[in-house]
Amino acid sequence: MRTCLVESDRPQNADLPVRQLQLRLDGSMHSTADTATGAAEHLLARRSVLDDTLRRTQSAGHTILLRSPPIPAALLWLASKQTRERFKNVLRMAKLEVDVCSTTVSDALDRLALRVHALMFTDDLDLIRRARQLPSGTATHIVFVSESNELLESEALRAGANDCMPSDGHGEHFWAHFMIAQRIADLAASLQLALRDNRTLSTVDELTRAGRRGFFEEQFPREVERAVRLHRPLALVMCDIDHFKSVNDRHGHQVGDEVLKEFTTRISGNLRLGKDWMARLGGEEFAVVFPDTAAKEANLVAARLRERIRSAHFNITPQQVSVTASFGVCALNPVPASLHGLARRMVREADAALYQSKHCGRDRVTACNISSSDVSHADIA
Repeated sequence: MRTCLVESDRPQNADLPVRQLQLRLDGSMHSTADTATGAAEHLLARRSVLDDTLRRTQSAGHTILLRSPPIPAALLWLASKQTRERFKNVLRMAKLEVDVCSTTVSDALDRLALRVHALMFTDDLDLIRRARQLPSGTATHIVFVSESNELLESEALRAGANDCMPSDGHGEHFWAHFMIAQRIADLAASLQLALRDNRTLSTVDELTRAGRRGFFEEQFPREVERAVRLHRPLALVMCDIDHFKSVNDRHGHQVGDEVLKEFTTRISGNLRLGKDWMARLGGEEFAVVFPDTAAKEANLVAARLRERIRSAHFNITPQQVSVTASFGVCALNPVPASLHGLARRMVREADAALYQSKHCGRDRVTACNISSSDVSHADIA
């Protein structure tokens, strides 16, 4: 293993180094794009792929946490066909999506478990009780529909219904309760938009349009879990702009910001859409994740990225800035299921390979290979 005892040139004003990353998960889960790179859509699409892969064997509680927030949709389970058609027409006139179930209570429960509904209309007390036992049922506004039977309505409220309304679909009583249900659906729609906006803001770094550090901390362990489950290779590349503090000192922070944006554009332009993704970990340090990528291919890609950065000056009006970068690669081929703390270890070893590149002259790529018993580094470019 190659070692070099040279002082690091990390800028003093950089964010916390990657070696201090506290990954929230170690291979398990809890739960306006830039027009040039499509960063938000790209990263959120990757999150969706991970959700789809990982939810298949998760518990119901985890599955609910992974899903999209409630949308203005109504689950309709009513025994009377006439009442069912009446409510379906009224709900659709209110521009609500209606999920009609006319078979069994079990089918209705299955639909509720597969998708969090904002509303549920039913005349079945057993369905209300059983729905409240589902993780998804806690997020649903349940309306009991009856023929103005006070005894049944009281029992429905005790079973878990939020409201009761008459089945005839006429009169002030009906419309007053229907307007309450419609406001609940509108609130669910607003909540969805707010959560979607917050997800985008928490995903994308405002300056560079790469992923945020928090996105990396959340998603990289999930990439590792996916690779382990599917027995696929996985590569992590850490990269750092060389002498970035000198760029800020010599040209000013505004030029430094432009360098960061151009750096991200050059890297992201060489990634596979919907698979590879990058995140800004802090300052001028980035991580690039390559799913389904073996060590040899990852090393070649890192070498191309290094050449892409150094091949032409960064045109930052009114001047040109010469930029190079150092890279550290950690690849598993495929990911071994037996290693403990694998996500954390990959981050640590890729970071160590990056610093070996910087200590040994910068503008180079150092590869790291993890086995069950040893770690080795090699300077490849």
